[in-house]
Amino acid sequence: MSSIKLLSFPLLVFSEIVRSMEIIEILELSQVSRRMLNFMNLARISVEPIHILNGSVDKIMVFNKSNTKRVFLIEFLKTPQPVVGQMKVNNVCIDVWSVSNHFFSTKETVYYSSKDTAEKVINCNSNQFGYGVVHILTHLDKIFYRMDIALGIELSTLSTMRGILCHSVFKKCGYLQFRGENETLSNEDCEYLLEKTQPTRGITIFSELSPDFNYKKILHFSRLRVPNLGKMPLEDLKALDSEIANLGNHQFKEVDINKFFHHWIEGYNKKLRRLKLDGFKETPDWDILLKDIVYTEWNSNEKGRYYKSKYTHTEETIDCENGRDFRNKNGQLATVVHHSEYLDFLVWQEKFPE
Repeated sequence: MSSIKLLSFPLLVFSEIVRSMEIIEILELSQVSRRMLNFMNLARISVEPIHILNGSVDKIMVFNKSNTKRVFLIEFLKTPQPVVGQMKVNNVCIDVWSVSNHFFSTKETVYYSSKDTAEKVINCNSNQFGYGVVHILTHLDKIFYRMDIALGIELSTLSTMRGILCHSVFKKCGYLQFRGENETLSNEDCEYLLEKTQPTRGITIFSELSPDFNYKKILHFSRLRVPNLGKMPLEDLKALDSEIANLGNHQFKEVDINKFFHHWIEGYNKKLRRLKLDGFKETPDWDILLKDIVYTEWNSNEKGRYYKSKYTHTEETIDCENGRDFRNKNGQLATVVHHSEYLDFLVWQEKFPE
């Protein structure tokens, strides 16, 4: 049977073909020649979300477009294994130790030979992660016209990652995660990571915060999750410019949150859609929480019962039947509801969402 040369097709046809391919097939095809790589760039292929983790595990993961299922993984293993081949990216060869059942390898590259595997895995040398992640991302950046990177950094590895993070490819970061529950995030390290990655959507901070932490550096992110908030001042909470904020282990009591509500009623925090606070295992004192606020209990004629919130890709549904409703001076409707150990402040965009 005669073969068909992809590059013989018009660009429009070529683009449709490569856009239908899986990520591993696109990666293989990009290594055929410089001309093929240039054509793939012209095809304007969009890429699924790319997640990068370092520390106890070093991984580059590609998820489907809904960010719910991992479809491709490059893992840098810390336990040495026999080299079975090499993956060539950005003119650099990375040793491959093992691959999933449906791969076969040569000295130059790794090929995928079946579409039966739900998840494709390439295992590489962990010692090559430092420069390997840069070259892989740079190569992917040449293939795809837009990359969506989520980066998780272990604070304990920051000293060795500083040189790597200086590469401009990390400025394509949409989401940044500070990892290390036993670590403390200093102002210097926070400022450095934010400067080098410039996340556009949001951040999560799993580590502790230094006693002198400057909260103003993080209040503007659309998505903000800080499980160990510490002693954030009330004035910083009032300055919150996020759409969704999930804050834990904080010092705020009903009287503080009441002041925040009054601040919102006056027309501030215009972007806010949800503020979730933990630390309320018992039902809050509603008299203190809603002091001097005109509110009503849930009414099916006023709004829907369920509020839907999406932090990144996972949607959460909150039952507002036992909540209290009030409006700001612009007529915007909000609900405060207690559930489990959380107090949720929800701002409605639609009264009766589907």
